[in-house]
Amino acid sequence: MTEPLPENQKTLLVIRAPLSGDSFVSIYFSSQDGRMMSLSEWSNLKQLIELISKVCVKQEAKAQAAAA
Repeated sequence: MTEPLPENQKTLLVIRAPLSGDSFVSIYFSSQDGRMMSLSEWSNLKQLIELISKVCVKQEAKAQAAAA
């Protein structure tokens, strides 16, 4: 369950990506002053997504190998 944001905190949709035919994931950036995401923050998010993708692909490959 997510915590409610403070009233003065602004959010910005950064990424919305499909996961399957009927689902998707959204990533929001929040800052108390309503600023846009910085280049270094974007780079950190990109690295995090790439790392998660690698882990998920490895887990999916293991599951497919076990099912075969």
